[in-house]
Amino acid sequence: MKQLLSICLLFFLATAQAKITYDINEPNIVARMGELTLSKSVVELFWQSYNHPSRPISPPQAMQRIIDEALLAEYARNNLPKEALYTENKVGFALSVQQEDRTIALIRKANENVLKDTIQKLPGGSLDGIYSFDKNFTKEKYQQIFALESKVNIEATAKQIDVAKRTTVATLRLDNRDIKLSLWDIYRRQNVQGRLSMHNGELEHLKAEVRQRVGSLFIMHWAEKELPSHDLMAIKQIVRNEQDKNSLLKSMGLYADVHDDNPVLREKSKSVSEKEILSFYEENKEEFAVVEKVKARHIQVKDQALADKIHHELEEGLSFEKAVIKYSIADDKNKPVPGDLGWLKRSDKNRTWLHSVAFTQKKGQLSVPFRSPQNQGEIVYEIIKVDDRIDGYLAVTDPTVHYEASRDIALKKLKNDFLALQKALRENADIKINKNAFPGRK
Repeated sequence: MKQLLSICLLFFLATAQAKITYDINEPNIVARMGELTLSKSVVELFWQSYNHPSRPISPPQAMQRIIDEALLAEYARNNLPKEALYTENKVGFALSVQQEDRTIALIRKANENVLKDTIQKLPGGSLDGIYSFDKNFTKEKYQQIFALESKVNIEATAKQIDVAKRTTVATLRLDNRDIKLSLWDIYRRQNVQGRLSMHNGELEHLKAEVRQRVGSLFIMHWAEKELPSHDLMAIKQIVRNEQDKNSLLKSMGLYADVHDDNPVLREKSKSVSEKEILSFYEENKEEFAVVEKVKARHIQVKDQALADKIHHELEEGLSFEKAVIKYSIADDKNKPVPGDLGWLKRSDKNRTWLHSVAFTQKKGQLSVPFRSPQNQGEIVYEIIKVDDRIDGYLAVTDPTVHYEASRDIALKKLKNDFLALQKALRENADIKINKNAFPGRK
């Protein structure tokens, strides 16, 4: 069935227009909304991030997305409870770490050449010249501090956290100022795999994470000195807005990975009426097409090479009946119709893997050789030919129809709720635009 629409596309569906004034005359500033000031370079930075060959957008569209996300994020911060806005994932990275990493990645990509030249001017021509790893921090000391006390929970204890905060693993020097990196500084930035590596006392992993942290701190230090303050502030705010907007969409049932539970959508589905489901079924009946039964024959052999040889001969003109008689090892080769499987029905209680293969074939179509499942006795290879096929539709009363239809209907309602909210936010927004910001571009 249909998957959730890409969230970024939703931002361009609403038609409501914001309250826009065109009173910005500064050549490098393209828009202002509240505390957010967008320069051409910031919009360019995020346009490069958003733009993709499969979903191309223009710089003005990138600016529109930035503004829309700012409106949605502000609404989220004003209306969502704290636990919904800042839900941490114990398996993944902390939200603050995600924000910082994305901010640094954007700055690094946009200023790659300048940063490369700046790093080459450091002592030793690399980041290694501005920090030192504590030589007294050994693998034994590491394991002594961080050994897991529970095999069930991959978390540091309160005592371990306290010790980690007081344990310096490296010293970074920036502008004649020493910055101490503690074991906790590194630990708090890890996902579950990284934490497990640290609990296992993997010293090389720790050194690699320290070096990565040094690089991040260096880039942020460079940005604070070299970038206009309003640009750096805007980049941080836009990244935060992205995250808060996603929290809002999740609370509305519109932001969920295919593997995630979506309680909002599930609850909305319960309110869909049988009348709505029937109407959806009649309008989208082809989505519920199924194969009722197929009449098929097969050839069974013991190895892939022979199966490929037979398939080639069949494509060259060998009749299926002769191939069955000549090569098949199945007992049904001696039936009046050699290799006859009869009618394989969707309703059969004891359906086999051959049903699944046959149901994917069109009438008159020859399958490629298929290997039998590993857990179903001796391995064999099968070639199937479907002689007849009867298609039908799931009944409107089928549980699959009810589940898929109710979720599609509920999803459409949730999207409409979102668009209504976005329309209201746009209508009440106070946005200032530089009308000469993107000459000749839409």
